[in-house]
Amino acid sequence: MNGRLACGRPLVVRFASEKQLVEAAAHPPKAVGEGNKSSIAGSSLGQMSRTAKIAAIKNKLKAMEEESSSMKKPRQADGFI
Repeated sequence: MNGRLACGRPLVVRFASEKQLVEAAAHPPKAVGEGNKSSIAGSSLGQMSRTAKIAAIKNKLKAMEEESSSMKKPRQADGFI
């Protein structure tokens, strides 16, 4: 598949281990205190760690549950006694 044309553009095929080596060389490891400082809203999910993705999904589900429970509460009629 490497070098074949797809939609007029040549395909480049690499082993997954090659990609990791290229990325590791391009992005040196961060200091221990830095961690992943990117916010959920400011970065795509592909750039987040697995635990950060899980935490983001849990937070979103919790917010959706709170929103749906607040909408299910019956409203009191104002002025109708």
